[in-house]
Amino acid sequence: MKMTRREFVKANAAASAAAVAGISLPAGATNLIASSDQTKIKWDKAPCRFCGTGCSVLVGTQNGRVVATQGDPEAPVNKGLNCIKGYFLSKIMYGEDRLTQPLLRMKDGKYDKNGDFAPVSWDVAFDTMADKWKESLKKSGPTSVGMFGSGQWTVMEGYAAAKMMKAGFRSNNIDPNARHCMASAVVGFMRAFGIDEPMGCYDDFENADVFVLWGSNMAEMHPVLWTRIADRRLSHPHVKVNVLSTYYHRSFELADHGYIFHPQSDLAIANFIANYIIQNDKVNKDFVSKHTNFKQADTDIGYGLRDDDPLQQAAANPNSGNVTDISFDEYAKSVAPYTVEKASEISGVSEDT
Repeated sequence: MKMTRREFVKANAAASAAAVAGISLPAGATNLIASSDQTKIKWDKAPCRFCGTGCSVLVGTQNGRVVATQGDPEAPVNKGLNCIKGYFLSKIMYGEDRLTQPLLRMKDGKYDKNGDFAPVSWDVAFDTMADKWKESLKKSGPTSVGMFGSGQWTVMEGYAAAKMMKAGFRSNNIDPNARHCMASAVVGFMRAFGIDEPMGCYDDFENADVFVLWGSNMAEMHPVLWTRIADRRLSHPHVKVNVLSTYYHRSFELADHGYIFHPQSDLAIANFIANYIIQNDKVNKDFVSKHTNFKQADTDIGYGLRDDDPLQQAAANPNSGNVTDISFDEYAKSVAPYTVEKASEISGVSEDT
């Protein structure tokens, strides 16, 4: 394919405008821009390291620098689309505030735990870390050291880190930043569904007839997946989108039904829905008998705070994890008080909606 200088400039201008607007270009324009022969840009595949949705990107390098990124059209998750973070991966790589060397707490030219962060060489950083680890291991053993990693690690990076900590240093003290978010979700999934991930896959987006976003602002938090829901909703008139949240956000713009409820009233709404299904004899009894168990847990267990926290001490059953088996009839009895009137009173959602 041949391209004049004028065509090359026009193609790049179109690409820049498209990236800012967040839209894709026609195949012809894309081919002009991505042609390695004409632009001397080398394109390789890579995962987007930001939110963990699973998007793939094409990374263009030139003269040893990342100069462009675009969505991978063959990727099953994002299907060639990037969100704003993905589009600007190349710019973020060279941001003025990006760390390019280690920072170490220093005072009077030496490491000091109470000093201020200062740039140091990689040799100084690793030597200091090695000395402190040796000192700690000798004094207090393997439980005295730990590693805090990233939820954006690749599988290979996580495997290597776990091997180093557990097999090398004989310590289980390794965690990613997912401990602050996903870890609690995993416990909830395990107790509710018996598996550590949601019951479904991305392919369901193209097959679902009803979407319920409960406490989820996908339009802004997971925009790539939101585009798949939006495409399904707008191309199939029978598809409905329902949004439940404690505040109004952009996902409401596509919602057929939107509900704003008081904070911490989710359970009242869920119990009402369950009671409504039971009272109207809409329970799939065959499925329930084969695939579900009903359990009852202690209430007023606190907020998982430190034991000396006043809120934790005021709880009737702090940190209790007691769970007892109950029957379906006992479960039905427990949600029976949650009528539409009670749910509306607690949640603030109108009875008519």
